[in-house]
Amino acid sequence: MPLTLKEEVLQLVANLNDENALAMVKAEIEYFNNKEELDVLDELSADDRAELMELINEPDEKDTLNHDEYLKATARWRTN
Repeated sequence: MPLTLKEEVLQLVANLNDENALAMVKAEIEYFNNKEELDVLDELSADDRAELMELINEPDEKDTLNHDEYLKATARWRTN
């Protein structure tokens, strides 16, 4: 009889010996089990939350160099 998805996941976790990987799996499971209750922003200070919102709202091209600026900035590492 084929395994259910849950049984497959449980087997994979049971055979996993990497503590970092297990910690990541645990964090993901905890997140999905408490999805309505958890918001990672809740743990941030007001200053950190404000900084994060500023970063989110920055234009995508804010720190982007054009090709000529890139060549000038990296010229010292090129030998051609």
